[in-house]
Amino acid sequence: MKSLFYKLIIAGVVLTTLNACEKEGEQLVLQPGGTVALTSSATSVSLTSADAGKQAVSFSWTPASYGFNAPAAYTLQFDKAGNAFKTPVDVQTGDSLTYSMTVADFNTMLLKLGGVPGSVGQVDVRVKSDIAGSTVPSIISETKTVSGTPYLVVIQYPSIYVPGAYQGWAPDKAPALASVKDDKVYEGYIYFKTASEFKLTATPSWDSDFGANGPGKLVAKGGNLSVTAPGYYLLKADLNTLAWSATKTSWAMIGAATPKGWDVETPLTYDEASGTWQTTLDLKADAFKFRANNAWDINYGDTNGDGLLESGGENITVPAAGKYLITLNLSVGGNYSYKLTKL
Repeated sequence: MKSLFYKLIIAGVVLTTLNACEKEGEQLVLQPGGTVALTSSATSVSLTSADAGKQAVSFSWTPASYGFNAPAAYTLQFDKAGNAFKTPVDVQTGDSLTYSMTVADFNTMLLKLGGVPGSVGQVDVRVKSDIAGSTVPSIISETKTVSGTPYLVVIQYPSIYVPGAYQGWAPDKAPALASVKDDKVYEGYIYFKTASEFKLTATPSWDSDFGANGPGKLVAKGGNLSVTAPGYYLLKADLNTLAWSATKTSWAMIGAATPKGWDVETPLTYDEASGTWQTTLDLKADAFKFRANNAWDINYGDTNGDGLLESGGENITVPAAGKYLITLNLSVGGNYSYKLTKL
């Protein structure tokens, strides 16, 4: 009888243990039991630099349901529309269920994802939920698409100014040369309608100016600098070595996207009213670059795909075949840009 009693006790312990193990096992294999519903306050956003600080769009989402109590962390993902989130920009929001973007924020995101200033761009957005340190699969919302036309963000680099006879010797109204690296090495493009004399000033005033000290040399309070023929010039000034140069340029585009390919360039025409170089051309969905003087010594591409040009940068891609107005703007020191307007 005693033996039977002990056997019943042991059997009870085993059943209790198995039941506990079964419950523990159930916890280990639980899977997400729901979805995350994402809401966007807008599908199209108006973007202007004047409204940079205003709210453009906000996103909110429902809490993720995993079927058990667990702290979820959320990531808002942005990618170029149609790219299937192959290369998303991630924004971590922690446990927050909302995220707001100013006009400046959304404009920057569009540019970062390949948007071109002045052209409509679209961004796909989704939210992803995860449990830190867990192998439980992520919960991902449906995708929302938000569109907007980004504007060019002009960066204010350290500058010197170029007053001269061509603009009335007014330093407060003179175009500027920029030092992108803030190393006292400046450059910029200026159109001289006629041969002209000019100087360089450290501020938009006559408090500190530099002039000629022999060919290619500068000195404080020196003589007038000059270009001997009208044209569109690349001016460079190094205030470390007190050297300067003026290179006359004419501009063209070249590449597989153009009718003449990479062998023969297509010239651009300078438009004095807008201060830009332009042409209208049938382009292929392919690549091109801008270059000066029918050579590669001075050329620009768009490395970041943001509408801003870099010296020797990567090829510019035409998004779709068609007739375009091509505009090259080199008038803002350090912020060289271009625009493709489909006609």
